[in-house]
Amino acid sequence: MTRLALAWVLLLVLLALQVAAALAHAGWVAGLLAPVMIGLVAFLFMDLGRASALSRIFALAGLFWLVILGGLTSVDFLARHDYPTPMLTRP
Repeated sequence: MTRLALAWVLLLVLLALQVAAALAHAGWVAGLLAPVMIGLVAFLFMDLGRASALSRIFALAGLFWLVILGGLTSVDFLARHDYPTPMLTRP
């Protein structure tokens, strides 16, 4: 079996584990499996293990911006407040 086919099968197995965890209401497992899946894609499909330094720098820059966007999204979500709307009374 080639390296890419093995990576594909591993990704499918990890996806099945995530679906099973979601059905069992253990969503925290997805947070553990997601970095493993990202690593498989980065090192096996994108071939970052044998890539040039410039390719690795751009991959890290993309990861850096993904972290920034995720952080800004969470700050926006945490900064929102649910203020009660005033009741209008009839005179």
